Amino acid sequence: MNSFKLTWHRFPSFIEARESFRGKRCIYLQTNADENILRVGECDDPWERYKGGTAYALDAAGHNSGNQYFFAEVNEESKTRKAIEANLIFDLQPKYNNQHKKKPPRVQLQC
Repeated sequence: MNSFKLTWHRFPSFIEARESFRGKRCIYLQTNADENILRVGECDDPWERYKGGTAYALDAAGHNSGNQYFFAEVNEESKTRKAIEANLIFDLQPKYNNQHKKKPPRVQLQC
């Protein structure tokens, strides 16, 4: 089983996270104020993935909620990032992910 070490960076807003991780491949978590994980995601570049008003809509929806965003740079190709994402979703069972929760991922990774 392959192992990946993720170094997480915390942000109080998605807009700040998107700016800090501009141009970087990453995995990200959205948590509530108590740091319970709500959602796991991955992308090539959060600046491109969440352009226009999407990042602002996320921050507006979470206004004064205390939600946090945790981002980790992952310099791997999309296939590997998607496998990491699937493993995290299966292991953590976040409320707002609807894929990868019922069956273990085909590629087992330790994060």
